[in-house]
Amino acid sequence: MKLALKKRLVLASNSPRRITLLKMAGYHFDIIPHTIEECIPCKIFPEELVGNLAFLKANDVARKLDNAIVISADTIVVYKESVVGKPKDTRDAKRILKMLSGSGHDIITAVCIIDMPERKKLLRIDRTSIIMKEITEDEIEIYVRSGEPMDKAGAYAVQGEGKKFIEKMDGSFSNAVGLPLEIVHEMLNNFTKSANA
Repeated sequence: MKLALKKRLVLASNSPRRITLLKMAGYHFDIIPHTIEECIPCKIFPEELVGNLAFLKANDVARKLDNAIVISADTIVVYKESVVGKPKDTRDAKRILKMLSGSGHDIITAVCIIDMPERKKLLRIDRTSIIMKEITEDEIEIYVRSGEPMDKAGAYAVQGEGKKFIEKMDGSFSNAVGLPLEIVHEMLNNFTKSANA
């Protein structure tokens, strides 16, 4: 799956999940975390929100580099057209899990790649649909106590213990984790073709 990139590849994130996914795909890259303050406005379409945040993250790092390909991503959980962020505390994590229990939601990730110094930009969005099982109060209590939900949008991790709550997944697994590798590969391949044209 890996491509032979002629430029330095930079991931604008220190997310352990995105770092692991990119390494698993065989890419060699440097990590330069963005300094963007992430906030969720009340009135904005989910796709517009993740797209804007992914671009701001990539641009924040790209403008500091002379010759590199910068990749960034932003992931949100959408339930009944409302954005579900990371839980504020354990009480909030329990609230979110109860809300998602026995129902469906979407995990949306935007990937932005900027090629410097040309400043060529690509932005793609992927969506994975999830149907959750009915989760009991005891299961929620034990899961929240584990600490896993606390830094995850939607208060669970599809790649961790949270996978036991998933009844059905339609779409990319890596997207649900936080970085759709199929799309990343296509986007980087686009840059490679452009450079060789």
